[in-house]
Amino acid sequence: MNSNFLKNNLSLKIISVIVAIILWLYAVSELNPETTKTITDVPVEVINMDALNEKNLTLVDDPVSSISIRIRGLVNDIRKVNISNLKAVLDLSEIDWTGTRQVELNVEGLLPREVKLDKTPELSLTINEITRKPIPVVVELTGESEKNYHVHEPVIEPRTITIYGAQSLVDSVVQGVVQLDLDKAVSTIEQSIIIKLVDAAGRNVDSNYLNKHQSSALVTVPIYPIRSIEVRANITGEPAAGFVVDNVSVDPTQIVVNGYASVVEKLTYLTTEAVDIRNAVEDIHTTVDLVLDKGLYLEPGQPSKINVVVHISETSITNTIQVIGAEILNVPDGFTAFIEDFSMSVQLRGPYTVISPLTMDDLLPSVDLSQLITEDGELVPGQYTLPVVINVPDRTELVQVANDMVVVNVQLIEETEGTEEPQQPQE
Repeated sequence: MNSNFLKNNLSLKIISVIVAIILWLYAVSELNPETTKTITDVPVEVINMDALNEKNLTLVDDPVSSISIRIRGLVNDIRKVNISNLKAVLDLSEIDWTGTRQVELNVEGLLPREVKLDKTPELSLTINEITRKPIPVVVELTGESEKNYHVHEPVIEPRTITIYGAQSLVDSVVQGVVQLDLDKAVSTIEQSIIIKLVDAAGRNVDSNYLNKHQSSALVTVPIYPIRSIEVRANITGEPAAGFVVDNVSVDPTQIVVNGYASVVEKLTYLTTEAVDIRNAVEDIHTTVDLVLDKGLYLEPGQPSKINVVVHISETSITNTIQVIGAEILNVPDGFTAFIEDFSMSVQLRGPYTVISPLTMDDLLPSVDLSQLITEDGELVPGQYTLPVVINVPDRTELVQVANDMVVVNVQLIEETEGTEEPQQPQE
């Protein structure tokens, strides 16, 4: 009987265990079931960027800063997951390709261990080679200077810079731009300005994976006051003897310039290059360059050459000529005549080139005996006082004559035979 009881009791025990297991499984499935859960805003951490760069590779864009993951496990285990400890790690050390691909992330901090990822998270990643190129740097001016001030072309240093980074980004950049607002400026502006990179459409190209060897440029914009200044010709030398400069005319008479305030404010007139009038005897017409001192500039549209006319005229002078002889005209046949010693003074006025070379011979001094002949055609020998007639050359004016009367001795030729005829003084 005991033996049967033990056998029956063992069977009960086995049945009890089986029932217990079934009840436990039921309790687990009903009270702590397996489930899934989506966790958002899991931060993404990028590691081994240096390892990627050592392969001359780089990202093109920043990866997303956070992702969502889906985990799977028992309810009680999932409840134990500390979300604040989770992070998705993007390891760049194994990347050796270029282009765009899906890359798996390693999720860390997922505890307890019984909790698993429902699916390994991925993100899209674009990789480029690292390239570099030089680009020009230009200045964009906005606004206007104050009225009556001239804005010159800006000067920028450096005029080119080198950029480097992801090839697609580098290729898209066409130039660097610095922007400067004139803002009613009245003097030269000098500023260090950050360089912006732009594409062909003028859009900014800005990325953590695009860099500049120099981030700023020194910009100088000369801004100078504007003034209208009188122009004067620079005349050198002297005209020929007997000639003078009447006046000098220039065209244009005023020139608009701009320049350093210290120079412009002191200006009274501008001069031309030298106009040489040495030995000139007539008007001089010429075109010469305008002389601009350092720091002076012509306003747009203003001529750099000046038309100059130097008006030259001959001077009028007065000259006194001494006459010591004269020709005797109209001496009748059978008579002889000679002049007593005499001297007369003739003062003439006229152009220098006419008056200056005149001599007594040019005046043709003469005495006319025809006025002594009577109506009967007779001439009485004797001594007569007669006027000396002179020739006044063209373009001259007789100003004064002193002692213009001369004593003339008239004799018959036969009366002088056997006697020595007085010798006439030489003219």
